[in-house]
Amino acid sequence: MKKQQLLRLKVLTATEEMIRIAKQDIPVPKLRPYCKNEVDYVYKYGLYLLAAVEQGILKVALFQPNTLTLGGTKPAYCLFIDKAADDFIGYNYILKNWTAAMLERLPWTHRIWQSQIFCDKSSENCIQEYLNEDSEGYDAVALFQKAARRRQLLARHKVITDRWDLVMDQVPKEPSDFKKWLRKTGLTKHFIFYEYSRKGVKKGYCTWCEQEVPVKDPRHNKEARCSRCHHKIQYKAAKKAKKVITDEDTAYLVQNCGDGFVVREFIISMFIRTSDYRNPLFFQQERRRFVYNSSLHGTEYYYGLDRTTERNRWQEGELKKSWGIGYLYYVHSVRGSVYKKNFRSLKTGVLGRTGLLEYARQVPFLDPRDYMEHLIERPWMEQIVKAGLLRLTQEILQKGSSLSIPYEPAKDLGKALFIDKFRLQRLRENGGGSLYLSWLRFEKGLNTVISDEVISWMEAKGIPAEDILFVSGYMSAVQIKNYLERQAKESGETPKDLLGIWEDYLIMAKRTGADISDPIVYRARNLVERHNELIKVVGNKDIVKQAEETEKKYPVLPEIFQDLKRYEYSGKEYKIIAPKRAEDILIDSQKLHHCINSNERYFERMAEKESYILFLRKAAKDQEPYYTLEVEPNGTIRQKRTLYNRQTADIAQAEKFLAQWQKQLQKKLRKEDFELAKISCEKREQEMEELREKKVRVHGNFNGKLLADLLQEDLMEIPEDEKAA
Repeated sequence: MKKQQLLRLKVLTATEEMIRIAKQDIPVPKLRPYCKNEVDYVYKYGLYLLAAVEQGILKVALFQPNTLTLGGTKPAYCLFIDKAADDFIGYNYILKNWTAAMLERLPWTHRIWQSQIFCDKSSENCIQEYLNEDSEGYDAVALFQKAARRRQLLARHKVITDRWDLVMDQVPKEPSDFKKWLRKTGLTKHFIFYEYSRKGVKKGYCTWCEQEVPVKDPRHNKEARCSRCHHKIQYKAAKKAKKVITDEDTAYLVQNCGDGFVVREFIISMFIRTSDYRNPLFFQQERRRFVYNSSLHGTEYYYGLDRTTERNRWQEGELKKSWGIGYLYYVHSVRGSVYKKNFRSLKTGVLGRTGLLEYARQVPFLDPRDYMEHLIERPWMEQIVKAGLLRLTQEILQKGSSLSIPYEPAKDLGKALFIDKFRLQRLRENGGGSLYLSWLRFEKGLNTVISDEVISWMEAKGIPAEDILFVSGYMSAVQIKNYLERQAKESGETPKDLLGIWEDYLIMAKRTGADISDPIVYRARNLVERHNELIKVVGNKDIVKQAEETEKKYPVLPEIFQDLKRYEYSGKEYKIIAPKRAEDILIDSQKLHHCINSNERYFERMAEKESYILFLRKAAKDQEPYYTLEVEPNGTIRQKRTLYNRQTADIAQAEKFLAQWQKQLQKKLRKEDFELAKISCEKREQEMEELREKKVRVHGNFNGKLLADLLQEDLMEIPEDEKAA
């Protein structure tokens, strides 16, 4: 319907009868439902309706009683219905806009249920004749609107369902023996029923064989194998259970479909009344289909209720099941048996380049959809499968993206996996997984060969090659294996746990000055005991490990610690002591409870020679932490902090000593130190400016004070007249 043409139609105006009735209609008060003391004034006729047909269009005008009472004749709203086009549209004369709303959705019609609707006889006949409907005028229009909307919805929905049906029509029929296979192989639980006899039970009925078979020593619920078909079964005494219901099993049928293929998911279960165990009932249903095109893009379809048409059908989307009232959850794919008798015919299609068929032949249960999702993420998995690397494939499917396997595209799979043909063959022959592969890459990097026995042992114990790097420079892989086996036997620890203990032990030994290249040290006879002894010596193995990692990250630190001896100075009451290693700084920070041990920036500044960490100690107790200092290369003190990052009143007395230290230090410094000090000063001033712009505050002991102000107060620069020329 064209809106401009509709507006040119004659506007229906109120009749004299409608105006007369409206003026005589006096509203009466009525309590509003469910609302205490709230009153609505309700007319006898809450709505007036007038209808006429013009140019094949049914016009239904709606009038409000208030308008008619005041003598108005124009409608508030007019509905235009084109039955031939099975369509309708309305025009709101008050808001002057078009709307496709139903009559019941109009803003003033929600209250008419308390009143009646006035429609003269001629209008009612006009509506009934045009719509071919027996209902009263307003009801006839409402029924048409609902029916038209329903037909329009179905028409739009049919466009979608036709697309679904086009895909489903390409799905081939099931193989002739599929239902039998489904009940035999797809169903994983089978039974042998037997009748109890005092003379002994010699025969039972096998649900897989579907006939009587010899049995030996059957017991109710005992699991065994059928003597005839050799399938795994469970014995059931016929008189001990009234019925047997198996859990749902999942099975898959893979077929070519269009230019791709389809994975069809079936569920099956068995119900048996023990009084008639020779005639079990099978419940089987195809509930999902995963259709893949030639590009291996998959679309899921499920069989269920289509809420638009209110009938069951195949529809695109993810299957959801009810879990209690009002709760739905998506059904995830599960592993199940795969029908393999048609695999030969599938190899020439798209499936031939997925590896799915090869993998399915090697495993009893499979989730084809899960396999395809991993294949899309890692297309090279096809090469892994076709190379016969079953265990590696299984690990990829189980661990997904959490499993890191280095791969670089290459014609030869060995090169792609960063090994070679010789090692690829060993990986295949030993059924190796990702750990085995890591050891083959490790031995290739060393240009040596580690025996398959050693690698298999390491894999069985869950030890990747990178875990032995800390000791591989001193011992071969076989020596490491033998050592771990012996230590595990003596200590009761697992080889994998022992590796962590071993590494901790060597780190602590190195930090205490031991020569860890000496076999007596790195191959300690009683590893766990030696490890525990060293903990008592170092006090905190975590600090030792943190110090080792810090010096690995900043390898220049040991040289800097050696050079800091120039900054040491002693007086009658105080001393300036330089740390000898990273542990000294970490231990000092831990005891004083400030932030250096949890903030790498101080070590980074030391490595860049921007500032150094020194210790202020009392001369009488020079082994006890007192103040930690951060100083610039020329002796400028940036920070001086004691317990909990604070300063105490006695710092004023210590500052006199610090000024003496700064003065005498100028004579020991080199030209390089002063150049570094200039750069350090520039960085400090830049940092202070940024802190002020960001208005960084320090809470806790400092009550939200600006950090820049705090640092400025802490700063102890060298007087200009004392600076070295």
